[in-house]
Amino acid sequence: MVKKMREPAKQEIIDKLELVLQNKLTKEEVADWASKYVVTDDYPVTDLTVCRFLKTVSGLDTLLAPGEYMYDDGDIKNWMNKYSNK
Repeated sequence: MVKKMREPAKQEIIDKLELVLQNKLTKEEVADWASKYVVTDDYPVTDLTVCRFLKTVSGLDTLLAPGEYMYDDGDIKNWMNKYSNK
């Protein structure tokens, strides 16, 4: 039996992004966490805004080149501001 995880709240996503900015979590850790909600039906998300936020965050670890991330701290802060106001 698969244990159902509860749907994350917007604030929980923002908190994880804040931990990335503080270098307490890696971009990969947070992207992997978000990805489990958007790439499988095991963890359905019913809040459309949360779903969009998770999809955005799931790409956090996208690389342009080895060691060069597509998204920087400014992008993370913009996401946090955008979704905290929805």
